[in-house]
Amino acid sequence: MTMNNGVSDLMLCSSKSDGGKKWKLMSGVACASMLIAIFGVSAHAQQSGPAANTGVTPETENTPAIIVTKYPFDIPAQPLMQALEKISELTGHPFSAVDGVNLAQDGNALSGTFDLQSALQALFDGTDLTFSLINGQIVVLERYAPETNDETMTAPIVVQASRAPGVALGSGSASGSTVYSSELIKGFVQGNNDPNMIFRANPNVQYVAPGQRDDGASATAEQDLRPQTLSISGGAIDQNNIRLDGIGINSIGGTDSSYNGESNLPDDDKSSINADDLYGLHPQSVYVSASILEQAEILDSNVSAKYGGFQGGVINYTVMDPSDTPTFSANISRAGSNWTDYHLKSEDTPDTEAREPRFSRLNFGSHASGPVAENWGLLLSAERKTAETTKTAGDDYFGRQVTTQSEADNILGKLQFKGDNGVKLTTQIIYAPYTQEWAATENYNSEMDITGDGVSTYVGLETPIDYEGFGFSNLKLDTKLSFNTSQNARESESNIRRQIRSGVAGSKYENLCGATNCYDGWYGDLSQTEQDLGYTADLTGDLWGGDVLVGADLHTIRANRRRPEDVFYYYSTSVNSNIVCADADDVACDDGDQVSRRRVKYNSFSGTTSFATGALYAEYGMLFDAVPFGELEVRPGLRLERETFLGNTNLAPRFNATYYTDWDISFTAGWNRYYSANMLSYALRDATPATTVESRTGTTSGTDIIYSDDWSYLSSGTKYNFSGAGLKTPFTDERTAAVSFPLPFLGGTTRLKWIEREGKDQFARDSTDSSLSTYTLSNDGSSSYSSYSVEWSKQIGGDPWGGRHAFSINGQYSERRTSNNTYYVTSDEDEGVYYKGNVIQTMDLNVLTGNLDEPIMFNATLYSSYLDDSLRTGLTGRYTMGYDTIKDSGSNITVDGESYDIYEDGYNKARFDLDMTLDYDVIREEHGVLTLNASIDNVLNRGGNHTLSSANPYRKGRTFWLGLTYTY
Repeated sequence: MTMNNGVSDLMLCSSKSDGGKKWKLMSGVACASMLIAIFGVSAHAQQSGPAANTGVTPETENTPAIIVTKYPFDIPAQPLMQALEKISELTGHPFSAVDGVNLAQDGNALSGTFDLQSALQALFDGTDLTFSLINGQIVVLERYAPETNDETMTAPIVVQASRAPGVALGSGSASGSTVYSSELIKGFVQGNNDPNMIFRANPNVQYVAPGQRDDGASATAEQDLRPQTLSISGGAIDQNNIRLDGIGINSIGGTDSSYNGESNLPDDDKSSINADDLYGLHPQSVYVSASILEQAEILDSNVSAKYGGFQGGVINYTVMDPSDTPTFSANISRAGSNWTDYHLKSEDTPDTEAREPRFSRLNFGSHASGPVAENWGLLLSAERKTAETTKTAGDDYFGRQVTTQSEADNILGKLQFKGDNGVKLTTQIIYAPYTQEWAATENYNSEMDITGDGVSTYVGLETPIDYEGFGFSNLKLDTKLSFNTSQNARESESNIRRQIRSGVAGSKYENLCGATNCYDGWYGDLSQTEQDLGYTADLTGDLWGGDVLVGADLHTIRANRRRPEDVFYYYSTSVNSNIVCADADDVACDDGDQVSRRRVKYNSFSGTTSFATGALYAEYGMLFDAVPFGELEVRPGLRLERETFLGNTNLAPRFNATYYTDWDISFTAGWNRYYSANMLSYALRDATPATTVESRTGTTSGTDIIYSDDWSYLSSGTKYNFSGAGLKTPFTDERTAAVSFPLPFLGGTTRLKWIEREGKDQFARDSTDSSLSTYTLSNDGSSSYSSYSVEWSKQIGGDPWGGRHAFSINGQYSERRTSNNTYYVTSDEDEGVYYKGNVIQTMDLNVLTGNLDEPIMFNATLYSSYLDDSLRTGLTGRYTMGYDTIKDSGSNITVDGESYDIYEDGYNKARFDLDMTLDYDVIREEHGVLTLNASIDNVLNRGGNHTLSSANPYRKGRTFWLGLTYTY
């Protein structure tokens, strides 16, 4: 029987008849048979007791064992509609009901930890309703008592699934968890298809919106196709643990960037870069596409002992499994500067040469999924993002235009076996190459490719263990063997950059540019590769009435940073018609014209480091019901880590306790420690040799001034001196508390949360190191973060237009401070600024500003579906209250012969941002659906609060994306 015919048969099953109870019994048996034939499940609600954590339901003759998951329920007796809404929000399973079913009647109270099947059985026990689980959907139907015996039969059903799941706010031990389903990911993340954007409405997340860098909208920012970077609970953007199907996809070599989440790409108007900086580094080694995800979870506090290697938060992405029936989809979408509004800084913009960013972006891809053999399924996906930008130089370079492009691909294959005994075997590979062209408008021959290729693959086995003894039961083993590799590189055809004097009459460079000094050439190649071979094993089950988790996480890591050849920057140019070049191959000397008398030499090098990490962890949850007015759940955990890089063994305790009251209110408190794992970047920087400044002088022979290609040592640049001996592993201690309860009269889930973190033993430049030529790493750094937040989420039922809605709103106040870490100061950051009568380093502004990064904010999201799910909309709003800041005044001052930008106190006004997505099925046929996709970023066309420069005086406003999706 085909699926379509089966649905028709179910419709027949739902038709009314006056044949009496005997007919009802016969029709019930017939429809139960149809359900088994079509969906492979029983039409009866299974009778099973509570399961702890994860386990396996017993096998029967006709029903295979299936993996079940335990959820903490705290639902008082109330109308079934409200109870089912809470169950759906908690478990992610949508629900529907047969026509005529009365969901206004009260169900039973649920208090404790149950699997979904057991919870539903307890909810409906004693009522005239029952349920069936079909393809993950809860279907409510009437219960009949036939005359022939006491057997309970189910009524025929019509499946009408809810398509608007709410944001799942975790409670109890999961108070730090927020889960978004695939519908919400697709509903809120379109346009650039970046799943990291789903978390922009989380109260403990700080980020910089794409295209809205602190120095204003730029073409380079629009060309950046990498994922949004996030600061979670006060951590740096490279201090998160980002996981895909349980496999870490973190860049262990660091990002060379800071807490604020800005891109580390060169600015539009850059005429030079730091030759030792590997531009384009990102916290993720693999860039994920939102369209392949089944679920996204963020953990901002109270994180399980299962997770390590972070001081910010954890992000869990789950890739969808292959479908049970053949499916196919294709999509395309576009945006561009002609669909974008820009706002000028002010009417008296000082730089009249500035231009609005010009760009175009195109995304397209296709996906196919389905069975390939009995119990085997396959998912294939291929997507590409492209961007093209055009930058315009100023008058000094005659307004020349530079056009550059970016490409980001995402190719995935997932093969999966699902056995009848609950065994699941999965192998998956993702290949995500990335290339971004960049060139300086006011520098000739400066083209470079910024690349970020990543591969992640794993083989995983999930299997129930048929063992009961010593108090153990419902055991499940989940193991994965993984291999990740990535390469970030900066590739340039030129490894020689030269300062050239222009405007000299008779010189061959007379009209090279309109400035006194022109520049030609660039800084060569620089690359960084990382490889991570890992193995994880988790064993979960029940033990002595509680749930237990034990596991291991092992990795061998290797990384290399390399410059294949020497790079030179020639400057201090002298112009004289009597110059004679002794060497015809001298690249910085022109006979009778000009010569460079100094150069900076960046030596070639190749630095490799490798080490191993191992972690053992355990967690045990105990539920005590003999407490006044409720139940108490206590969950201690411990994570023991050992790494050979610093040679440290670290013990990270995790503990939380939750009091579930009889009044549907739960109170949670947690004490946790998290250790960092992004230490490899320091060793790689240590492998980079110090620069050398060399000089030469000419010798006079008559009227000739002869310059040979022989150079003498003059000075050395900064050397990064990292040594693992004696250094401790940086860590963060956390205290957290949460309260969860339904909102009176409105329902839904409300969560109040407090997070307090203290970062200790953080890496920083040695405070006793007064040397200007050597930077030594120490544990002198520190940080702190505190947050107070309130969140509410609710799934709203049908309205007069047949719509269903998922609504969430939250607000937060936070404070964050970090000590100055000048170990990674680059030449650009070390230039200094003038603030309140003093010249200070640019990085010192982070210490002065303290908690000036959007301390009070409110977020709201609304996902809706109408017209039998033909029309779907998503709204995301963010309101940021005004706050003090420090800004570039736009003026300069000369101190001791050096010019500095003047910074002054400023104030960023309150701001409200609103993003919107819309999907409308313009064609809905039996074999396919054609959907019009539209999204609007910054619907209200707000200009934003950004410290703008004269070169980038524009704020990005409203942006439109349009696209089409075909699904079969």
